[in-house]
Amino acid sequence: MLSRNVAVTIGLAIVVRVGVFPFAENKHGDAPMRALIAERMVLEPASAAVPRTYCQFGPLHTTLMRPFIALDPVAPRSSRFLSLLCGIAVLFPFLALARRLVGPARAEAAAFVLAVSPLHVQASTTAASEALYLLLWVAAIERFLAALAALAARDGRPARTFAVAGLLASLAAVTRYDAWLALPIMALGAWIFAGRADQPEDRAGRSKRAKLVAGLAIFSACAALLPAAWLAWGARAGGDPLFFAHYIMTDHAGLAAEAAGRFGPVAGRARQLGIWALAFVAAMTLPAAIAAAWALARGRRSELLRAPAMRVVVVAALGPPALYLVRGLALQSFEPLARFALVPGTLLLPLAVAAVPAARARAFRAATAITAVAFSIGIWLVATVGRDRIWAGAESMGALTRLDREDRDVARYLRAHRRPHEPVMIEPLAFAEIGIAHAAGVPWTESITLIVTREPGATLAETMLTTGARTVLGYDRGDGRGWPRRLPDWPAPVNSHEPSPPSPLSQVTIGRWRVVAR
Repeated sequence: MLSRNVAVTIGLAIVVRVGVFPFAENKHGDAPMRALIAERMVLEPASAAVPRTYCQFGPLHTTLMRPFIALDPVAPRSSRFLSLLCGIAVLFPFLALARRLVGPARAEAAAFVLAVSPLHVQASTTAASEALYLLLWVAAIERFLAALAALAARDGRPARTFAVAGLLASLAAVTRYDAWLALPIMALGAWIFAGRADQPEDRAGRSKRAKLVAGLAIFSACAALLPAAWLAWGARAGGDPLFFAHYIMTDHAGLAAEAAGRFGPVAGRARQLGIWALAFVAAMTLPAAIAAAWALARGRRSELLRAPAMRVVVVAALGPPALYLVRGLALQSFEPLARFALVPGTLLLPLAVAAVPAARARAFRAATAITAVAFSIGIWLVATVGRDRIWAGAESMGALTRLDREDRDVARYLRAHRRPHEPVMIEPLAFAEIGIAHAAGVPWTESITLIVTREPGATLAETMLTTGARTVLGYDRGDGRGWPRRLPDWPAPVNSHEPSPPSPLSQVTIGRWRVVAR
């Protein structure tokens, strides 16, 4: 039976996410690409048997998206249904986890913060993988702590619980690769904090440590099942079990190098710290982020961090971000994204609410709700006001993500003027081309940007001939860069004084997009 506060929290989470869902669009992170991959596997089922179809992503998330897209072929909408369900369902294992750590009353407060978290609202209303991953990872940690508690109390069957926790963690590990870092860190934390702390050096203590080692071995073996199968499949099918890692490392190294070149080494590192700080505020809300930081700063002096279970969760939460920070600050080979703070921020919520005195609990909830709304509105205003295009870095931290106006306008134009089954080629622009194609109703089989090389011909005419595209969209960047502008027969803008070669092509300008068609 749910308490009144829990029922209100779950109801609030449902209302907020269902209310935002119709207005949200796939735009940031890997949401557009994941939607495209899932759509491809629905339209071409044989592609699901090729590991590289999944690109750099774990295979579970896009696989689970497929039934929704098969039932509702409007991919911009159906690709987000799985996240919506997971974003609501996660409250149940999260409440169980928080109760283990801080008791029922504070667990309800932690769940309330998650219900209004701007970053979790975004994850729950887009096709990004964080909502599914958070559900699986929170459930895995809750079962892991249950196994540790059963072992300590010599009650129940901890081996079976360790196995369930490992299987849930295995599912999480083939959703997002963050789990590949967090799993060994959490197991090591359990050995240090639950196995060695306050254990007598007698026969009973040695027996308890041996049972813990056995439980951790069961957990680790079960957690490794699906990642091992994924590696073996990649090796057998393509000869490279870590092909996805090469994608990820290259992408982040490129982003980090671009940021370092733009801001310089000192400002670039300061920028990374600022991104992480704001991202944790987006994930936790400002009051909870401050409370968690205060509790962590006190360290061992805090009663909150003396419990082995809380220490295990804190280590599991902060381990991966710490490694990312080392790569970003010391090696400058990693670019942080706002969504990377969602999972660690969520895991720190029980610690945060436990740091708030009981007398201030009601004020804390009110402040949490107010700052969540204020943060979301403020981020949206910063990202949009006075800009030609939405500032993606700011928008990615808010509750709502939308296509840019010119992207939506060009999608509307394509929907009105594209002939049935006519291929379209759209210049890549930070995944905007995927959002445009989806908004225009262009399926994967007719959007040729990602199934041919980026520059398949030396001229525009040759490109259209070899790809079959009757319409090509190019984006006029202020610096003159971009693929179409390098083609000798790419027409000059209509209002330009540049000479344009004779051409049977027509062109339409929509914002900074140019639509060139035969």
